[in-house]
Amino acid sequence: MKLLKSVQALVVVVVSVSAVAATSEGSARLDVYDWATANGANTSKVVLKDDGEAGSILHAREDIEQGEVILSLPANLLFPTRVSEHSPVAHMIENTTIGRITAICLYLISERADRSSHWETWLRSLPPHFYHALSYSEEDMAHFQASSFKELRDRKKKNVRKEYEQTVAPLLHKLPAFDPLLAAVDQENNVTREAFSYEAFEWAYSVVTTRGIFPGLLGEEEREGDVPLLVLGPLADSFIHGAAAVKIAYDANEHRCIFTALHKIAKNSAISIGVGMSSNMELLANRGFMMQNNVNNFVLMKFQLDKDSDMHASARESMMKQLNLSNPMTYVVRYGEMPQGLLASLRIQSLSPVEFASFAKALASPVTLENEWRAYRLLISSCNTILNLYPT
Repeated sequence: MKLLKSVQALVVVVVSVSAVAATSEGSARLDVYDWATANGANTSKVVLKDDGEAGSILHAREDIEQGEVILSLPANLLFPTRVSEHSPVAHMIENTTIGRITAICLYLISERADRSSHWETWLRSLPPHFYHALSYSEEDMAHFQASSFKELRDRKKKNVRKEYEQTVAPLLHKLPAFDPLLAAVDQENNVTREAFSYEAFEWAYSVVTTRGIFPGLLGEEEREGDVPLLVLGPLADSFIHGAAAVKIAYDANEHRCIFTALHKIAKNSAISIGVGMSSNMELLANRGFMMQNNVNNFVLMKFQLDKDSDMHASARESMMKQLNLSNPMTYVVRYGEMPQGLLASLRIQSLSPVEFASFAKALASPVTLENEWRAYRLLISSCNTILNLYPT
């Protein structure tokens, strides 16, 4: 039966901080705490602890009451408010329409290649590899064979590659090529076009998407006033992503990004920041993790009449057209919800010939008790078939 062709199995996996590999950068991450504090971060309420595979994350140093400031960061710790005087990026993007995220990626690459960068301590602490949609192997993707996530991942990889080839690559002629003689006398400041490889761009893109906070995607209670479109930098990237416990605001007078507690946070607890309305498919694609009991999760279900083995398929399609139902049609199914169009389509697919005359009921109510039973049995059978496609 050509029904329900794609479903995301996006449940399981506990909340995790930005999807990074377990690396040996633990000590470097802890150095960031001291460096950020020395550069004006108010860290009196938090400590940075190595949490194994989750990386170094912020924990409450003491009980934090609702409304108390958890952490505040001066503007000079929000990337890329300060860039090296040797950075070529401003020259590269001059008179272009390059997007904000791509520009930030270029600044990340440039600052990473410049050993005199203000951000050197933070950049050194970041993992060299990230595990999310761009880096999953074909073996990993075999576990998604019954899911639309595979299509999403392939599309994402193509889009990132396209952005590099059509937007970044044409700018590289503005940079000098690597010169070993110049590099020998000016190692720190010799940022050349070779630094801006596709691999470096993918790394920078991963930093932004897995470690950045996008306040505009958060709920209204999680942000206050005018906040930056992207909050990225040391310590700001060390919250757990999951249930919202933090509100973000930006004090334009003090030039500080301020994080306050939405509710009481117990001493030694990891501190989490929300992920907005993101579904597990979006989280997995962009950040490399999923949330258990994500209320914004959904599955995609594709309905299509079985024209090969159903002699009444043409009649059923005519009924669907009269009810303004499309065939085929992909529906977004959220937790606790059943799209009326999907249910009506299932009812029409399940009509027996003697029930055809009552098809108009399908959109608003059960046609008959027997038809409703058949419709739900069809749904359950199709879901079980899809689940059986998974190798685990």
